[in-house]
Amino acid sequence: MTSLALATVIGLFTGLLGTLPGGFFVLKRPSKKIEQSWLLGFSGGVMIAIVLFDLFPEACHFGSIWSVLTGTVLGVGLVKYAESILRLIPYYQEQKCSNFVRLGVLLGLGIGVHNFPEGVALGTVYAAEPEKMRWVSLALLMAIHNLPEGMVMAAAFKLGKVRFKKIVFSLILVEIPMGIGAGVGAFLGQLSAWMISFSLAFAAGAMLILVIKELIPLARKLAGFLWVGIGLAFGCLIGILLVMIL
Repeated sequence: MTSLALATVIGLFTGLLGTLPGGFFVLKRPSKKIEQSWLLGFSGGVMIAIVLFDLFPEACHFGSIWSVLTGTVLGVGLVKYAESILRLIPYYQEQKCSNFVRLGVLLGLGIGVHNFPEGVALGTVYAAEPEKMRWVSLALLMAIHNLPEGMVMAAAFKLGKVRFKKIVFSLILVEIPMGIGAGVGAFLGQLSAWMISFSLAFAAGAMLILVIKELIPLARKLAGFLWVGIGLAFGCLIGILLVMIL
């Protein structure tokens, strides 16, 4: 297997190593409304912390205020006009998608965009020093980072009564960009700093507005704001700890 193909496989496996366990944890749990509401709030809190304390700072590190603003605005625009975009997909037109399914699809889009620059970083480190195994620790950190992403996406689809096999397929699908990104990183050595900044800001803007506009209101309808608030606060705390550790 060539180094390019191996980097792609490593990137895909790293993404799945985090997303699938997070998704399976949610899928195997009971489906009481209070727990669902708390879990959505918790997932939203983790995502807010990662966006504010990880994605945005990283985007600023790699680019300028203009790349961050451009990416953020386009990310927010993706969510704002997502319904019009999704209606262009034949499958979406044929299905009567609930708000939860719609949320899961939008989260998948945001996660997929976010995974690409992560894969590029992993592929670049692997290509630069494959023998020093620095990429192993980086891959492990990225896998841990992907756990809450799998949780929140699986929770949304589960509440939308999507079949188990389709949820698993979706969790695998959103990690393909990470594998592709790893291959790109290994081939090019590095992506332009502006593009990395733009991609991170794009994902951050999309995911932040998703949590505020879609996830929290849906969670509140399930069991009231109290459980959402508790989950949100706890999720933010865990998210901040994850960012500090990683």
